[in-house]
Amino acid sequence: MAKPNKETVSLYCGTSERIAKLAPREGLNPGQQPVYLTNVYPGVFAFFASTNDNDRFGILEIDLGLLDPINFMPCEWFLDQTSRQKAKTGREQHRRLEGYRKNLEKHKARWKDSLQRIGVCVYDGYVSRKAIRRITVYDPSSNPTITGAIVGAHISLSDYKHCFHRNLAVTRWLVGQSVSVEEWLGEDLLTTPKDERELLAERLQNKLGLDIFFHEPPAKGF
Repeated sequence: MAKPNKETVSLYCGTSERIAKLAPREGLNPGQQPVYLTNVYPGVFAFFASTNDNDRFGILEIDLGLLDPINFMPCEWFLDQTSRQKAKTGREQHRRLEGYRKNLEKHKARWKDSLQRIGVCVYDGYVSRKAIRRITVYDPSSNPTITGAIVGAHISLSDYKHCFHRNLAVTRWLVGQSVSVEEWLGEDLLTTPKDERELLAERLQNKLGLDIFFHEPPAKGF
């Protein structure tokens, strides 16, 4: 197990409300299922984990310094999208992704590239409760701006490159941080009508559907 870094680096896991609320007691992956970790797409993974429109999203902040580097792997989307051969049909792409998913361990050396280029990596190990820094629960029916941004995101090389700042703003909002209109709009600030900016400001301040379920600051000295 690697020693914790002095400068804590966090990644995020998006899952169901039920799993998120069990994590402070049981950790993540007690059943040895790979955990997808990301710097900007936890909302997307929580959306994937939802089974109906009434499900709330669970977002977990994980201390990267408390995870064993040997268990990291790239995600299947990265392997597929960086392959020289491209799928010609949706069915073929599904088969390719499934094939990569079953053989991620063969590509372990590429996990950092996966995180840096597509914003996602896989952790094939137990995430102890000590590594969990924060858990929030979000009701997707409470804020159409946030939910729309989550549903509209795509785990891809191009989305990560061109929409990084917007996706990062969504992630920061989901873990309870403040996000300004300027941070959200970026280069589109000056071309966005005033009434839309004012509505956006209201939506970004509306956190009635976001609950901070658990927060454990890192220990002093780390």
